[in-house]
Amino acid sequence: MTQQLDPSKGIILDEQTRTYYFSNNEKITLTNVFEVKVSASGTHRIKTKKPDGKILLHIIPTGWLHIEIDTPKQDWTF
Repeated sequence: MTQQLDPSKGIILDEQTRTYYFSNNEKITLTNVFEVKVSASGTHRIKTKKPDGKILLHIIPTGWLHIEIDTPKQDWTF
């Protein structure tokens, strides 16, 4: 059974970095990712934590080609 993503609920993560690659050869790397919310359109709303504990909010629009994730976990989080 496939789990449906609920955009109102975040997926808790433990990622050192998450890099999004785009078709124009640009990339965005986020560090210390601890939550992502995925909308029906594919937009990602991401929370990261700075070393001082401050929380940053990021929005990655649809259109990325690939995501590279550096995490201590060795399986997918759904």
